[in-house]
Amino acid sequence: MQKFTSLYKKHPISAIILTTLIFITTILVITALNIHSTTKVEILVAPSSATITIDGKAYQNGTFNLPVGNLNVHIEKPDFESQDFTFNSANSDKLYTYLLQTDGTYSWYDNHPEDSIIMTTVGDYRAEQLSASYNDKYPIIRSLPIIFAEYDAEYNYTEFRIDGGEFDGCKTDFCLKITDTTGGNLDHGKELIKNAGFNPDDYQILYEYTPIIPLE
Repeated sequence: MQKFTSLYKKHPISAIILTTLIFITTILVITALNIHSTTKVEILVAPSSATITIDGKAYQNGTFNLPVGNLNVHIEKPDFESQDFTFNSANSDKLYTYLLQTDGTYSWYDNHPEDSIIMTTVGDYRAEQLSASYNDKYPIIRSLPIIFAEYDAEYNYTEFRIDGGEFDGCKTDFCLKITDTTGGNLDHGKELIKNAGFNPDDYQILYEYTPIIPLE
């Protein structure tokens, strides 16, 4: 302290500049510590009159700057089932959802067209997200269906197709199904799967022989 007082007496201008710089630096450090990264998030909730609370702060439908990371969301409206969930704003810029009525009906949406439109928009968005997730999980979908229909040199005809999805007998949410109309093409089908760049052993393969029925 004595050294600073001595410096101030000998070099008052330098001391004032130094003091100012220390003060500004302190303010900037405190400000930086209290500023959180934010990102734009679109909120779309049906009914639009529902109460939306994110990390204890009230919001409504619209686009807002929200903190980046996991956010605690609570949505409620009388006579509707409340929702509590965690939304990660770092992974998505759309917070879309709708509430269901406690009586199991859709009477509110039937009588409020504007909320019905929002619910449909949210439903379409969820379907798109599910489809994209499904395609990422099973990239072979982009190569399906695989259809083979050819005559060989002796004019023998071979026809079958390979589809993907959830079928009867499928033990998971995705299987490959070979529908064979000329018979005996299971191994041929597996070969075409390999040719498409995929390992048939990675999938449950259902085989169905469905012969062509001649017209009488």
